[in-house]
Amino acid sequence: MLGIQIHALSLNSIQDSKITNINLYTNRAQVTRSYKVNVASGQTKLTISCLPNVVDYGSLRVEGRGPAVIQDVTVYTVPIERPDSSSPLLKELDNKKEKMNNVLKRCRKALEAIDKYMNNISIESLDISKLGEAMDIYDTTEQKWDERIIDIKKEMENIDSQIIQETERLEKLVENKKLRTNVAMGLFTESPAEVEIILIYAVSNAYWHAVYDIRVDMQTPGTPVQVIYKAAINQRTGEIWENAPVTLETSQPTFGLELPDLQPWYITYEKPVVRRHMQTQRRTTGGKAPRRQLTTLADRDEDEDEDDNEDDMDIDVAEVTSKGDISATFRVPGLTTIPSDEEEHGVTIAVLQLDAKILWACIPKGDTQVHLEANITNSSEYTFLPGPSNVYVDQSFISRSKIPGVAPLETFTCPLGVDPSIRVTYHPQEKMTSESGFYNKSLKYVYSQRISVHNTKSVAVDKLKIIDKVPVSQDANLIVNLINPTLTLPAPSAVGIATSNKALPTVKVGHGILAQWNGAEKSGADVSALGKDGKLNWICSVPALEKINLLLQWEVVDSQRRQIYGL
Repeated sequence: MLGIQIHALSLNSIQDSKITNINLYTNRAQVTRSYKVNVASGQTKLTISCLPNVVDYGSLRVEGRGPAVIQDVTVYTVPIERPDSSSPLLKELDNKKEKMNNVLKRCRKALEAIDKYMNNISIESLDISKLGEAMDIYDTTEQKWDERIIDIKKEMENIDSQIIQETERLEKLVENKKLRTNVAMGLFTESPAEVEIILIYAVSNAYWHAVYDIRVDMQTPGTPVQVIYKAAINQRTGEIWENAPVTLETSQPTFGLELPDLQPWYITYEKPVVRRHMQTQRRTTGGKAPRRQLTTLADRDEDEDEDDNEDDMDIDVAEVTSKGDISATFRVPGLTTIPSDEEEHGVTIAVLQLDAKILWACIPKGDTQVHLEANITNSSEYTFLPGPSNVYVDQSFISRSKIPGVAPLETFTCPLGVDPSIRVTYHPQEKMTSESGFYNKSLKYVYSQRISVHNTKSVAVDKLKIIDKVPVSQDANLIVNLINPTLTLPAPSAVGIATSNKALPTVKVGHGILAQWNGAEKSGADVSALGKDGKLNWICSVPALEKINLLLQWEVVDSQRRQIYGL
């Protein structure tokens, strides 16, 4: 009985495939490659080589299109090939180097002989009239050998350079050491046909992170903010992603994350007995990855079939390809080439025009400089990942800051530097002491703090926030009362989230000046927490080239007449 003939085919993943998609996450990537191959009738053993060493074996999937059946799939790592240690050119260069070494030794011996001869010449036996001639001969001879030695050293340096070049050439003849993963599969077809093999695998050593340019034009009405959303891509997988469509994923694949177990919390007067628990750990294999049998196309579950016929998406413009409650996905416009190196390669995701409110803020107790910031609303459909940003105001670079993670329709704050045209003066604090009570006398301390704000701009400044604080007592016998502004703490029954600013305590101090507890201006503020930390602020409108004055007063009543710490 004749044995069944098995045909053998080999494909180089770098040369014989095309990348049809790259799903790039913040800590890994999923690569999809397409291979076109002509197979003969019967059984064919197809080997695909030069896949990255950092392939996650468990993620590798094989799909096929055409009149063939995938019978089995095996993935394995091949040993590292060693480059040839020698070549005809390398042998010739080694011989030249050895000859030049011998010549160099002879030249040095000649110099030593000349020096020895000059040292042995006796002054008494030498005619004084011939001394000058002897020294000229010595100098000329020494110079000749010195120049010869210099030429030999230059020649040896040239030989060394050629040896390095030849060694590097021999190393390049060996396939990339980072591409040693192979996939072997069995194919069966009843007649010769062209089939398409699709390989999908995840790799580590690939990531992207977000970077931003934020440009603010203070002269434009409405003060829109331009946010240039960019991605910095880095991959060191060993393969070149050439002219590939890249899809950026904002989610992070995670493994083994489970809710922690919340154990009962017991208290007792008896010292508990400490018991040691042995924890079972998952065993992991290190070193060379073992061979592994993968699921074939025919054996996959039906729930995986819905990924088989995904159409390629339009890549002419940047677009969000999916929006979910947890993460978002969007396609980088055009085709992208990312080499495997140590460099970050930038691509622009989108240029967005977003609404923003420009605010000024100052905490004069710590620093009298007025800081400029923008409250920006992400009105786009893009999810912002945390990342660094370069901030430009009126075309001038101001600072570097960080953008937090921001979902669509969320608001975030971006610092825009210091505005020196608004000057704040924090005057020396004033203090008055008095006694009260007939039988049980108590001490009362009244403090006054004045703050002056000078707007040197030729335009009015709206929504300038000045933040300060009063002390908070941690003793029932030590009472702190806020006198000015006349803010009151929310009632104990006032709990929950404020639905509007009208529900929050606000006091009008003067024309264009409101006082409120710090945090009341934020959307969804917790009413019950306002004022508990003693912080308050003034929201001011300061006319052009004018000054305003603010006054903070509070009293401390000490019924124990004891030393007060922290006051």
